[in-house]
This record gives sequence, structure tokens and C-alpha cells, in this order.
Amino acid sequence: MSFESRVVAFSDRFLSARSHELIVAPALADLQFERQDQGRGSRLAVVIAVVGALRIDLAHQAGMFVFLTLVPACYYFVLIAVCFDFFSAPSGTKGVFSTVAGVAAPLLMMSLVLVTVCFWPERRITTPAE
Repeated sequence: MSFESRVVAFSDRFLSARSHELIVAPALADLQFERQDQGRGSRLAVVIAVVGALRIDLAHQAGMFVFLTLVPACYYFVLIAVCFDFFSAPSGTKGVFSTVAGVAAPLLMMSLVLVTVCFWPERRITTPAE
């Protein structure tokens, strides 16, 4: 598998079509145009373009990702606050905090895993190389 096909496969799997067309495809075209140099500088430029496109895609979706993570987490945190018996916890603030943190951490992780599964990009059917 060549460098270009690996970049295209990664781009198809993890980047939006817009980022691929506007950022990665021109970098690959420059790489093919500068093929006579055979230097690593042009490959590095493609890697930088892929990282930049990934950063842009993550920045566009970060707010919604955090929001969708916090919705079920807050729901369960409210249920914990309503149903948790704060008065039967060991005396001192450290005992109450460790008990609440011990329950809250797995709930936050479960919310994070569920949203990550929902946000994972679906596999697009790739066409043969042109």
C-alpha cells in the first residue's frame, strides 16, 4: 500500500468529505506534481495537511460532542443527587467526596463511551483509485 493510498484511506475513514476535497486532495496533488524531488518534505506537507484537516473537523464537532456527553451524565448525576444518602456516608468531607466520585466517574465514562460510539464516523464505500 503506497503512501498516497494510506492517506486517502485515512481521509475517507476519519475526515469529512469537505476536508478531504479542500485540504487533503490538493496536498496529494502537490505531492504527485513534485514527484521528481523524491524528498520527504512533500510527504511531510501531506501529513501536516491531514493533521490540520483532522483538527478542523474535531473543532467543528467538539461542542456537540461535549453537549451530548453531558446530557446523559447530568441526568444520572441528578438521579445520584436525589437518591444518594449523604447522611449515612462516613464522617468528614473526604468520605462523601470519595463515595460520590466513585459513583460519578463510571457514569461519566459510560456517557463518554456511548457518545464516542455514536460519533464514530460510518465507513464510506470507497471507489477504486482513479
